[in-house]
Amino acid sequence: MSEIELFNLQENALVTSPCLIIHGKCSKQNGSKNIQVQHPALPTLNFPVIDNFFKATIILNPGSNRLTFVTDTNISKVVTCIYSPQYQNLPIHLCLLVANDSPLEFDSPRSQKDKEGGNNLDLAIRKLRIGGRLMQAFTNEQMLRNGFGHRTFQFVEEYTWDTQFQTRQQMRNTIKIHILRSDKSTKEIRDYDIAQQNPKAKDGGGLFGVAMDALKKYGGPFTNSDKPVQAAVMFLDTHWDGKLITGHAALGGGTSDIKLAIFGSHGLYSWPPSMEQLIPYMLDSTEASTKEVANDCNECGTHWECLVVTLGAFMHEIGHLLGCPHQENGVMLRDYTRLNRSFLTQEAFSVRTKSYGAKPPIYPKEECGWHRLDMLRFLYHPSFTLPEDYYDPSFMRPTRLNNPGIAEPSLYPLGNGTCTINSEGGIYCVEIVCGDLARAYIEYIPKSLGGQGPQHKLTLSIQDIRSRIPPDHLAKHGNDFKISLLVANGPGKTFDNFPNQMNISTIPMDRYGFGKNVHGIKSTMLGGGNRGSEIDIIPLDIANIVAVRIYHGGALDGIRFYQKRQDPNKPPTIPSRTYAGKLTNSMKDLAIKEADNNVLFGKETRNYSDVIMEPGEIITGFNVRCGAWIDAVQLITSYGRITQMFGNANGGGLGKLIAPEGKYILGLYGRMSNWVDAMGIVYG
Repeated sequence: MSEIELFNLQENALVTSPCLIIHGKCSKQNGSKNIQVQHPALPTLNFPVIDNFFKATIILNPGSNRLTFVTDTNISKVVTCIYSPQYQNLPIHLCLLVANDSPLEFDSPRSQKDKEGGNNLDLAIRKLRIGGRLMQAFTNEQMLRNGFGHRTFQFVEEYTWDTQFQTRQQMRNTIKIHILRSDKSTKEIRDYDIAQQNPKAKDGGGLFGVAMDALKKYGGPFTNSDKPVQAAVMFLDTHWDGKLITGHAALGGGTSDIKLAIFGSHGLYSWPPSMEQLIPYMLDSTEASTKEVANDCNECGTHWECLVVTLGAFMHEIGHLLGCPHQENGVMLRDYTRLNRSFLTQEAFSVRTKSYGAKPPIYPKEECGWHRLDMLRFLYHPSFTLPEDYYDPSFMRPTRLNNPGIAEPSLYPLGNGTCTINSEGGIYCVEIVCGDLARAYIEYIPKSLGGQGPQHKLTLSIQDIRSRIPPDHLAKHGNDFKISLLVANGPGKTFDNFPNQMNISTIPMDRYGFGKNVHGIKSTMLGGGNRGSEIDIIPLDIANIVAVRIYHGGALDGIRFYQKRQDPNKPPTIPSRTYAGKLTNSMKDLAIKEADNNVLFGKETRNYSDVIMEPGEIITGFNVRCGAWIDAVQLITSYGRITQMFGNANGGGLGKLIAPEGKYILGLYGRMSNWVDAMGIVYG
C-alpha cells in the first residue's frame, strides 16, 4: 500500500470542477504533520496532516494536471487528473453591486484592514472569486459522494490576470465578477425600510428589486438572452451601524428570465483573498469586533465562524436560485455553520458553541452537506450537465429550465387508495412533504447511475406513501401531507393534501343518462379551483360526438358538444379510413345540423371555433393552458389528431386531462365566473 492514499481522486480522473477538495491519508509510519500539493503551472499549497488524515483544496488548469503530494517527511505521491471545463452549461454570473455614490469599500475591522492592506473593491473581487471556487469544490465533492460523479455548477469566467494566489502569476481563465452600478445611492441602499433584518421594515425584500434593476441596467447577458440567466449578487455597500445590518438581504428565487440570489458583504472581511490563506482563515479564532462589524444571527463571534456562516448562507441562496427549497438538514437548512469541516481535519474554538467542536480528525459524517434531494435537483439541472449524460436515453436531459412545451404531470385516482400519474417530462423524484419540509422521497435516477430512469407513468398507493413517512411525522401529518413531483424535462407539480386526492368514491352515472353499471371518477381540476361557482358534471356521449364548438377569446369561455343519438341496438357503421378526408369535408356542413342533442360546458359567446369529428373518431383528452383560470384548450383524439390551441395559447402553464388507460371520458366538471376558471374530466 502507498504511504499516501487518496480517497476521492483516481489516476487520470476526468473532473469538471476547477477546484477540488482532495481527501487523503498518510501511513502511521510516515509521521507527517504537513503535506504540500505541487502543480507544475501553479503555486504550491500547504495543508496540515492531523492524525494521518488531510484535506487539500486545490485549483486546476484546463487539461492535464500533474499533482505531486509531498509530506514534510519527504514521502511523495503523483496523480494526474484531467479538468474539462463545461462552459457550455447554464452558468451563474457572480456580481458585486455598488451604489451610485459608493465609497467602494466593505465593512472590515481595523485589525483585518491592517492585515490585508485595506478593504477596497479590488480586494472584494479577490475574496468573492475564492468564495465562488470553494462553493464549486464543496458541491462537486457532495455530488461525487452521492454517486453522481465529478460535477458542479459553473460560474461565468473571463481570461484575465489570475488573483486566486498571493503572488500575481499569469493570465488565465478565472471567475468574472460583474460590477453592477445601481441607480440607488448608498443612503437608499442602507435604508432601514428595506433592511431585511429590520422587523419593522416596510419592504424587507426590497433589495431584491434593487438587484434586478441593476442587472437590467447592466444589460448584456441579463437583457439579451433567449433563455433564463442566473445571477448571484453581493451588495458591496452593506453596513453594520452598531444596531442593524443595512444594505443586506438573504434571498433567492427570481423570474422566468432571471434566476437571482442576493446577499450582503458584511462578512466578506473574513473570507480568504487567496488559496494559500484558506487554512489560516478557516482556523482564525480572532473574536469579531462588534463595534466595527456585524455578528450576523449571533453566529459570527469569530472570524472563521463569520467566514463559514456568510459563505454558506450565500451558497444557500444560490441553492434557491438553482431550484432548491428548504430541507430538514444540510445547506438548505442552516448546517453551513460547520461548513469549515468540509475543508479541514481540525476545528478552531467556536464562540457559538463555546467549544472546539468536532474532535480531530474530522470525518465526512461530521461535515455539512447538500441534502440528497438537493443533489437530485442538481443532477437534472442544465448547470450540472456532463457530456456522457447524453449517451443515456433514460437521463432525459432538460433542454432548458421549465420547458414550456411540456405539460405538467396529471394525477388520476383509481379507487382503493391508488392513483395513476402521467408525466410527459419524466418523474425523477416523488417528494413526500409533511408541513413545510420533505420528510421522505422515492427517486428514479438514470440507468447509467444504477436507477430505473425517470418515469412517464407511475402508480402510487396511499399505503406505500404513508409507510415511507418517519413515525413521528406520520403521527402528526398522516392524514394531511403533500406529494411533490420533480420532473426531468418539464414543469413539476405539487398535489396538496394527497390523502384527500385518494379518498374518492365512484359516481353512479345513471343520473346523467348512462346505464346503471356505469360509474365515474373525477380527475383533479386544472385552473383556479377556488374561483367562481361550481359546474356540475356535464355528461358526454363520447363515442357519438360529431362536432365541438369552442367559445374563446383571451380565455376559455365554454365548450359545446354536438352528439348524434344512436340506436343502442344498432352499432354505428364506420366507413373505411380511406374516405376520411372526403367525409370530413362533407360533414363540415352537416355534422352540427344532424346532431339531435348538444350539451354546453361553460357559457356561449359570439367568438368560437368549430372542430368536426370524423366517423369513429373520439375525444381522448385535452391539453389545457391554465393558471388562475383556463386560458386555452386543445382537443386530442383517438386518430392522433391534436387541434389548434383555442384561447390564449401563451397563457399559464400546460396541463393534460386524459383518461387513464382502459378508461373513457364520461363528462366534464369545473368552475365558472366570467369565463371557465377550472375544468376536470370524469372518466370510467
